[in-house]
Amino acid sequence: MSALTTIYVDNVVSHLPENSRGDIAAEIRATIDDMVEARLGGLDHPADEQTAAAERDVLEELGDPVRLSREYSNSPQHLIGPNTYPLFLWAMRWVIPLVAVISVTANAIAFIATQATVQIGALIGQLVGNTVTALLVAFAAVTIILALGDRGLSGGAGEKISGTRKTWSVDQLRATDAKAKQIRAEAVLNLIFLVLLALIPLIPTSLVYVGHLNNGETFINPDLESGWLLGYWAFLTLMAVIEVIKLVRSSTSAALIITGVVLDVAMAVFLTIALLTQQVLHPDLTSASGAEVQQIITVIAIWAIVIWDQISTWRAHRANR
Repeated sequence: MSALTTIYVDNVVSHLPENSRGDIAAEIRATIDDMVEARLGGLDHPADEQTAAAERDVLEELGDPVRLSREYSNSPQHLIGPNTYPLFLWAMRWVIPLVAVISVTANAIAFIATQATVQIGALIGQLVGNTVTALLVAFAAVTIILALGDRGLSGGAGEKISGTRKTWSVDQLRATDAKAKQIRAEAVLNLIFLVLLALIPLIPTSLVYVGHLNNGETFINPDLESGWLLGYWAFLTLMAVIEVIKLVRSSTSAALIITGVVLDVAMAVFLTIALLTQQVLHPDLTSASGAEVQQIITVIAIWAIVIWDQISTWRAHRANR
């Protein structure tokens, strides 16, 4: 099988559920092999040019891999089309759990900081209500953004008005690798997330309406040694370098995955030590009775995010192999 067929098959199955990709990929490869043999007319020793021409004709006949994937799909994908459906699934697996953890952590810290006495029932009620709202907003935002992007990628308006559609060509396949596109999209999203993390120590509390507690200063203790912040930003910078490498190469490797895992775990250890050995949050946001609870909640949230990140990363790497 040539690299051209491999790219074509990868483009087809990348729009399908992971658990069905192997069988469908094998079926498509077998179909292509049979069609190529039929076009060669039983030649015992066809020239490489003849085989390549026959293969190209077969792929042209099978047509756009996105359309072919729809024939194998068991469920309609109208709002989020085949072009962005894999990215949508990745975003749901990554964004939804992440938003849940961040929402629970932020609301727990804010509740403890604003209440003289912590009542478990009231805390749970606020966490559940606000987290559900945050998840709905995150789901809607991701869906709308990808749906709009899909509409922009799925064909020009001029084609729809004229009633004609451009014929798909193998040349388009050479210029488009579905896996590379998804890796680039994930790298861009990860870079945006890292920038947001880098800005956390600089965000004023007035932005989330608790600035009256510490005169609108940041969430971070102003007496915290600068070395801790420099270390935090250094870890984020190294993580960003990995994402830039993925973006430039449009691919990933086991070495990059392992390096990312080591960085994630090292940063989690770094943050855990910082939180458990000193007061990281602004003193005015922490009551004497709630300081320990805030630390525990924050540490648990950090490790929950790290563990989920590793699971998502290895799933994506396995799917893209």
